Amino acid sequence: MATCGNPAPAFKFERLPTNAEPTHYDVRLSPCLNQFSFEGLSTVDVTIKEATDVLKVHAQSLLIQSVSLITNPGDAAKKLDTTYDDKLNILSIKLPSVLQPQKVQLVFKFIGELNDKMRGFYRSQYKDKDGSEKFLASTQFESTYARLAFPCFDEPIYKATFDVTLEVDSHLTALSNMNVISETPSTDGKRKVVKFATTPKMSSYLVAFAVGELEYISTKTNSGVEMRVYTVPGKKEQGQYSLDLSAKCIDWYNEWFDIPYPLPKCDLIAIPDFSMGAMENWGLVTYREIALLVDPGVTSTRQKSRVALVVAHELAHLWFGNLVTMKWWTDLWLKEGFASFMEYMFVGANCPEFKIWLHFLNDELASGMGLDGLRNSHPIEVEIDNPNELDEIYDSITYAKSNSVNRMLCYYLSEPVFQKGLRIYLKKFQYSNAVTQDLWSALSEASGQNVNELMSGWTQQMGFPVLNVTQRQDGNNRVLTVEQRRFISDGGEDPKNSLWQVPITVSVGSAPSDVKARFLLKEKQQEFVVEGVAPGEWVKLNSGTTGFYRVEYSDEMLTAMLPDIASRKMPVLDRFGLINDLSALLNTGRVSIAQFVQVAASSANEDEYVVWGAIDEGMSKLLACSREMSEETLKSAKQLIVKMFEKTGADLGFAEQSGEDSQKMMLRALVQARLARAGHQPTIDKFNQMFTDFLEKGTPIHPDIRLATFGVVARSTGKEGFDKLMNLRETTAFQEIERQAMIAMSQTPEQPLLAQLFEYGFEKNKVRPQDQLYLFLGTGSTHMGQQYAWQYFCEHIKEFLEKYGGANSSLFQRCLKFAGESFGNEKRAVEFQDFFCNCKDLTDTDRQTLARPIGQTVEAIRLNARLLEANRSIIENLLKQSNL
Repeated sequence: MATCGNPAPAFKFERLPTNAEPTHYDVRLSPCLNQFSFEGLSTVDVTIKEATDVLKVHAQSLLIQSVSLITNPGDAAKKLDTTYDDKLNILSIKLPSVLQPQKVQLVFKFIGELNDKMRGFYRSQYKDKDGSEKFLASTQFESTYARLAFPCFDEPIYKATFDVTLEVDSHLTALSNMNVISETPSTDGKRKVVKFATTPKMSSYLVAFAVGELEYISTKTNSGVEMRVYTVPGKKEQGQYSLDLSAKCIDWYNEWFDIPYPLPKCDLIAIPDFSMGAMENWGLVTYREIALLVDPGVTSTRQKSRVALVVAHELAHLWFGNLVTMKWWTDLWLKEGFASFMEYMFVGANCPEFKIWLHFLNDELASGMGLDGLRNSHPIEVEIDNPNELDEIYDSITYAKSNSVNRMLCYYLSEPVFQKGLRIYLKKFQYSNAVTQDLWSALSEASGQNVNELMSGWTQQMGFPVLNVTQRQDGNNRVLTVEQRRFISDGGEDPKNSLWQVPITVSVGSAPSDVKARFLLKEKQQEFVVEGVAPGEWVKLNSGTTGFYRVEYSDEMLTAMLPDIASRKMPVLDRFGLINDLSALLNTGRVSIAQFVQVAASSANEDEYVVWGAIDEGMSKLLACSREMSEETLKSAKQLIVKMFEKTGADLGFAEQSGEDSQKMMLRALVQARLARAGHQPTIDKFNQMFTDFLEKGTPIHPDIRLATFGVVARSTGKEGFDKLMNLRETTAFQEIERQAMIAMSQTPEQPLLAQLFEYGFEKNKVRPQDQLYLFLGTGSTHMGQQYAWQYFCEHIKEFLEKYGGANSSLFQRCLKFAGESFGNEKRAVEFQDFFCNCKDLTDTDRQTLARPIGQTVEAIRLNARLLEANRSIIENLLKQSNL
């Protein structure tokens, strides 16, 4: 059998030689939306730094018609010979002789394709109000796709200025990074030539264009920047929320970073086909429609908060990423981790209704820990050899863990000191490139501390610590013995004996909202004394859940906290952290499902959505194990959940009450959906009635409980309900409803319906490629669904690779993971791994690219199996004790 873990590298990757660098590009493109092609003429000012007879640039999928050299302004251009390396995407240009260091110009004439792979300069399809098919053209150049649009030095270190000119049909709008400086008829009079102002010095991956029938709304920031939101016709009003927020955001960041946004305008554009969530092109920020557009009556609170976060994330990049750029992709986290942290800083300060820091704990901290607990994780600073294999690290480590580590450091240094350090860093490296060490130096300068020593363990090592804590009383003091080890989800040993410097905060029962003590754990094990703690008073580590570590308490310490969890005297961030830690420790075998159920039962009076979310996650593990054991066990486990959740469900009801905050409806949806999944018939009947009233009487379903309603309909009403959801998806004009109907339909327990859905989405292409992964999302809830989704993926892998543009596509990799990760036995883990080892449609290079995603999925399957084996008898006893 082939080994898939680390296949031998298929070829040696090369970066561009450092003997030359670009200083300026003049790029002229003439796209044709009928032929899906474009003609290009690009002149690049190049500084030769070392004597050479060859210059190398990146180009991919371009028909290069000619390359010429101009050595002196005014001289005639000399045609040059070229060779091309298809694997490296490098065009080698043979110079007429060895040229000494000097300035020259390269002139490229070329033709390219407006492809349908959502990368490079690509086409996006949509329907107008009459149902006619239309196209627009847009770009996605990060990380290595500018080379698909024009020959360039396509590495982040090569910053240059850009003049962009677009020749387009007269009725179309043309946009680029900068403002339009002239618009003139083309020589034949049939088209128009749109010329844009010169950009600041920037990396090639930030260049952008968009061409199409577009409409916009606009406003100005207090600092005078013109802000516009562009959409396809008929949707511009849905951009109002993002427009208002983005204008506020630019002003807020101007002040927070103490550096004004340097461009005269910033456009935000909603693109129907878009593979990422959004892209921070300087002055022309591109978004998926669902990540930018809001309909006040239809958008759920959760989705509206996501729009706020994504808008704030991309605009933070205008400083972190655009103004200061990483030297190489190894330091990708320098832009993504900080844009992720700043989005929460902005939304937390400007949109209090979202309670965003509560959601941070689940969406960022717990998400980052979930992936980082695997042996197949990677460090934040991950060595990148070939950036063509980069898509897989746009993941929960680069975003969520980096974000959480930034939050921990901000709390440790204090926000004013952290802010001062970031300002030093941005001012020192503006219009230039930096590495992680540069950031640590700036924060050290601001704080007077050795930040490199404190933080390098968090960014250079894989994983994070779990702190095992025990206590003893000494007079009026509490002595804590704290031992750190790497948290590994399988409960096994860490072969590297990793060690971190861990900032510990401590809170106590008598003043649960205050930080009673602060310590820095540097050794494997240390003792700390917390003064002034009465006997019997509880002590908790990681106050406010600000640290990126888990805590495992002695039984005595945990039991002491239960009353204040039940009464909610313990603050909500701490309640979440405690329950989420327990849920994670289930997998390691150090906490049993029975212990988790005991803590969950003590939370019967809980009223916060995020804490219920942590309880619900643990209950999902109980159900997943029970499903693998027997139908009878699953039935009993569901009865236990009904017993635990029924009173809360009855108290909450289904209807929104006046005066309640935005979280309450989300809590209602979570609890009622769990009851419905557990087979609670009155709840199922109520959801189905709501859906019927919506279709027949037009009674609106609250946006926050809509997905739960659709899910119940799909699981409980067979073909009739499935067809109604399909019709709803076909007739709605709003992407969130489309997506929710699709996720719900994927939960059907009937195989013919699931087959119909997959044929509809994948084979008939009725679902956009960017959204097809949602077809896998609900399949893991039944054995039939798990098996069908996996088999479908195996049988259609060739089509998936073609559709998404290869194994390095993050869309392909996410489908791969969703297709397997809900399995729960060793046989499935081996089957999954063997399939990719022996698959004839994958090359060795593909296997190399996929080694980590495959490893992570196999590990996830084995964790599910381990959880079951560790808890099989415990679940049986728990259900007996509960008289079920």
